[in-house]
Amino acid sequence: MEKALWGVGGGALAVLGLWWLLALRGDGHGPASGLGFLLVLALGVAGVIRLAKEYDGAAAAGMTGVLSAWVVLGILGLGVQDQQILHDRGVTSDGTVVRAIVTSDPMNGRGPSVTAVDVELADGSVAHQIQTGKAHPALGDRLQVTLDPRGVVDTRLGPRPDAPDRTAAAVLLAVLAACALFTAFAPD
Repeated sequence: MEKALWGVGGGALAVLGLWWLLALRGDGHGPASGLGFLLVLALGVAGVIRLAKEYDGAAAAGMTGVLSAWVVLGILGLGVQDQQILHDRGVTSDGTVVRAIVTSDPMNGRGPSVTAVDVELADGSVAHQIQTGKAHPALGDRLQVTLDPRGVVDTRLGPRPDAPDRTAAAVLLAVLAACALFTAFAPD
């Protein structure tokens, strides 16, 4: 009975919790997403404790697969949420760099470089501290930025992004479900 609880029950809760995180709704990393992530994490910790105390052999291997897929899916889901939000409702605008923020990291041997910019948009408003990534625009450069009208996601340089690839998430969900079923029916 306990294997069924941690195998099928834990796997089903994991899939539902991660589906909720991966649904990539438009409200971003709000309190509800944080609470859902903490619930998934708490169930994972409970599973690890249970695994260490009770399981051995095949059931332990199945639970290890469930928990590993769970952690990777949680990280993957949070990593693509901003990209999905900008894809769904991002607004692209042209602008001009009005301030370049220069930083350096002498501990890593990196000299001063532009790491963020303020961009004056076509409507006269200014988008502040847009991270530049690998781009290093200079004052006066014309560039394109994508903004979230609700302000949930930070403004990014470039056009509206494509939807994130969910292939890895689908494969991990399948692995998680298979491991959960294996755990439930593994011999004692």
